[in-house]
Amino acid sequence: MDIKNQLKTRYKFLDFIYWNLFAAIPFIIAFIAIFKSSIIWAVVYILVFLAIFLIVEYRFFCSHCPHYCQNGYTTKCLFIWGVPKYFKARPFPLTILDKFMMILGFLIIILFPIYWLFSQPLLLIIYLLSWTVFGFTLKRYECNRCIYFHCPANSVPKNLKDQFIKN
Repeated sequence: MDIKNQLKTRYKFLDFIYWNLFAAIPFIIAFIAIFKSSIIWAVVYILVFLAIFLIVEYRFFCSHCPHYCQNGYTTKCLFIWGVPKYFKARPFPLTILDKFMMILGFLIIILFPIYWLFSQPLLLIIYLLSWTVFGFTLKRYECNRCIYFHCPANSVPKNLKDQFIKN
C-alpha cells in the first residue's frame, strides 16, 4: 500500500466538518451550563475559547504542523479551515514553551466551565464523557496516521515515519 494512503497528507472539508461537530459536543454542553447562570459569562466563555484556539494554540502548536506549513494562505486541517496563516510557519519540533502553552491552552478550554458544570452534575458527567470519547476517538483514528510527527500525541509507527520522510 502506498505510504500516502496510510498517512493523512491532506484533509478534506468533510474531515473538518466531522471533527468540529464532534468537538462541538463538549463546547455546547459547557455553554449551556454557563448560560443557565450568566449570559455574560457564556459570552466570555466563547471569547476565551476563540482566543485560546485561534491565538495561543494556532501560534504555539499549529504553526509547527505540516498542514500549516503547506503552500497556501489559509490553513486546511481537521480543526481549522480557511483561517489565514497569520503566524510564521515553524516546521521544526515543539519547544518546551510551545508544549507548555499548548497544554495550558487545552487546560483552560477544558477547565473553564467546570465551576458551572459542578452545579449541574448530569451535564458535568456528559461533558467529561464527551471530552473522553473525543480524545480517544481522535487518538485512535487520526494520531496513528498524522504527518505532524512532532506532536506529542502522534502515534504513527516509526517505520511509516521513516518511509514518509524518505519519500
